[in-house]
Amino acid sequence: MTGGTRGIGAAIALRLAVEGAEVIVAGMRVAAETPAGCSEYHAVDFTDAAATEQFAEAIAERPIDILVNSAGITKIARFAEIEPADFDRIHAVNVRAPFLLCRALVEGMRERGWGRMVNIGSVFGTVSKAERGSYSASKFALDGLTAALAAEVARDGVPVNTVSPGPIEPEMTYAVLSRAEIERLLQEIPIGRLGRPEEIAALVAWLVGPENTYLSGQNVVIDGGFTRT
Repeated sequence: MTGGTRGIGAAIALRLAVEGAEVIVAGMRVAAETPAGCSEYHAVDFTDAAATEQFAEAIAERPIDILVNSAGITKIARFAEIEPADFDRIHAVNVRAPFLLCRALVEGMRERGWGRMVNIGSVFGTVSKAERGSYSASKFALDGLTAALAAEVARDGVPVNTVSPGPIEPEMTYAVLSRAEIERLLQEIPIGRLGRPEEIAALVAWLVGPENTYLSGQNVVIDGGFTRT
């Protein structure tokens, strides 16, 4: 899985390891240690096209049955002030890297007749708000990738889904919002609190497990009711 060193990704990696999976983590932190319970850690700069392609080629040779694309970045900016370089960087991590990794592993999964893929999206890939142009564009695109891939491979025993978390603590919420903005946000969440990484991990663990035999091609939003008000 990618992005398994902090927040949602780390919670997913730990949950899968606890459930008995041999978890290989790739992340952008050069000096990161292998997360607890995981078997390997690979530092990959997903903003670097060549480095991402090289990693994808390397894992294509391995019999990997589960792929979770959790690495993601964002930057808030007014639409007229979005720098093309920032837009490209966000899409490199949030869309291009998942595309390359899905492409690298999908044929092996199809040949074995079993596989699971989950792309971690966002509520801002379902709805959007001001100053989320680059991020929303990337997350809508990621879910489109999920839908297209699922249409091809679900019949071969490879369900593919998107999981779209709402505001989660600590994750990007604290990185991009002030305390006052978070307090206002809480008024828009019917459950009345931010989500927890462990709650996302539990959903992902079910989606990639043997009990999921019929859910594919979906964008599963887990947001405390945020997008339904």
